[in-house]
Amino acid sequence: MKTLTLLLVATLLAGCGVTASSRNPGYVQFDAPKYEGLKNDTSISLGPRLLHFAARHTDDDPQTKALLQSLEGVRVSVYQVPPSVDHEALRDEVGIATAKAFDEHWSPIVRVVEDDSRVHIFVKEQDGLLLGIAVVSVDHEELVFVNVMGEMAAENLTALSSVVPGTDTLALSTVSAE
Repeated sequence: MKTLTLLLVATLLAGCGVTASSRNPGYVQFDAPKYEGLKNDTSISLGPRLLHFAARHTDDDPQTKALLQSLEGVRVSVYQVPPSVDHEALRDEVGIATAKAFDEHWSPIVRVVEDDSRVHIFVKEQDGLLLGIAVVSVDHEELVFVNVMGEMAAENLTALSSVVPGTDTLALSTVSAE
């Protein structure tokens, strides 16, 4: 009975705008790595209702308010990487999964490769609007997937840089490209 109740609640929440929708054009499916030992300790899925609610209660920053109003979903998954994991093999596996997740409609705009970490940022653009932003980051401690969905105007992306580390170059490169 408990399982049936949980399934019913999950089904209702998935259709009501509280969680991010997989039908959004800015959605990207991240295949969770099959690497043994990773622990998914954080999963967040915010849909338009919660994001628009937050926008209504953001009065001090017009850019943040406009950005929140334009968003249709935000998904975050964080996996803890234990010390026993072969980090090089994990980085390779994440690279393969990232290559499979993004089709020709997604453009890589930031790639940071360091000895112990990788960061990839992709955008999906159509008719001068960003429909989606995706960040994939892996290091010795965490594997992080972030997917931001909605019709985002370039002038509002500076607000995103205060929330998602590493996206400050996104706002600058998008604005200067126009």
